[in-house]
Amino acid sequence: MAGKLKISGLQGLAAGEDFYINKGDSVVIGRSRRCDISMRQCLRYLELSPEERSAQHHFHTVSRQHARVSFYSTDSVEVVDLSSNGTFVDDRKVDKRILTDLGVNPHVLRLGTQETFRLQIVETDAPAIVPGRGISDPDARETQITRVK
Repeated sequence: MAGKLKISGLQGLAAGEDFYINKGDSVVIGRSRRCDISMRQCLRYLELSPEERSAQHHFHTVSRQHARVSFYSTDSVEVVDLSSNGTFVDDRKVDKRILTDLGVNPHVLRLGTQETFRLQIVETDAPAIVPGRGISDPDARETQITRVK
């Protein structure tokens, strides 16, 4: 098993989904379908009708490319704000922050007003996102993104 950065959706459209990042990789999170983790590709968003999607006011506080998360090592994960709407780590607004204790303490990442994620290091063989290409097993979205019960 390999240590991976696990990004778990806690609140908002990504709630209930887990994303895994390999050491050495960086991912961009945002509204755009071109992001490695795209709010428009989250299962809760895809289940909404066009009318419900346009009524999602919190969704529009997430920028097209909102934040970059880079997993250098278990004691070095960088979060960079790419937006004008605010990126928060543990309820503190950040421009750039290096997390040095994810191996022992999870942290909470918030994009805009509602999209909230837990960042933590886990030992798993789950497929990881390949930056720029999405999920490492393109035929198996469900093996990459799992629902939290």
